[in-house]
Amino acid sequence: MTDVYHEVMRTIWDHNLHFGLWTSEEDESSNRVAAERMTALHIDKLGARHGWRVLDVGRRVGTSAFRLAEASHADIVSVSPCAEHVRLANVRAEALFVDDQVRFVHGDPHAMPFCADTFDGAWGVETLPHLGDRVGVLRELARVVKPSGVVVVSDFVQRRPVPKEVLDELQPALTTYDIDELPTFAGYPKLLAAAGLHVVELLDLTAESRKTLLRMRDGAQRHYDALVAAHGEEARQYLDQLLSPVALQPSLGYVLAVARV
Repeated sequence: MTDVYHEVMRTIWDHNLHFGLWTSEEDESSNRVAAERMTALHIDKLGARHGWRVLDVGRRVGTSAFRLAEASHADIVSVSPCAEHVRLANVRAEALFVDDQVRFVHGDPHAMPFCADTFDGAWGVETLPHLGDRVGVLRELARVVKPSGVVVVSDFVQRRPVPKEVLDELQPALTTYDIDELPTFAGYPKLLAAAGLHVVELLDLTAESRKTLLRMRDGAQRHYDALVAAHGEEARQYLDQLLSPVALQPSLGYVLAVARV
């Protein structure tokens, strides 16, 4: 069965399915370079190293988990609610000869199949928006990570509160991309605290990541007809929401949070 979302995003953006990071307005780095730079920033903030066991709250292809394993030499366990994605990611790990270091397991991120204090650190690279009940997932991370362990997550937020009528206009796009309600940047420390996590750093990366949607929109325009011909109405829905003017709502933002248990 074809994962239409994956095919659309791989075509209009990159095999890294998360946002990119650019150093300035003048920076014209490729999508791949920008996405790798965003991964590298997450890796740096997590600070994992050889001997660590790290939990990845994963989604789809596992690219970020493989990059983390390569950079840190830590052992990575990735949990995902989709059994088919887990199967494919484990096949990929075997093909890359890293299945002894990176393992993908099927499980509910709201009730993880791990004992307390199992991991030295954990991260979720843009996975929280798609899982619902952020506090529930974060509370599970606080449970399975050892005391004083590091938790790094990135999320889509309201940089400043968005009027209800704008949120209503955004809802079709959020639904299509399986994104839960958007917390506010200012309220993020309370969200982490409600899960038993203590904020170390809260980075507003809205400006550094803003070219992502612009590049995705450009790709959607260039590949629209071919993707719809290949994948039908589901592809059209993804592309149409990206091309909607409301997708560039300036009050929307990107946060990277570093916390400790």
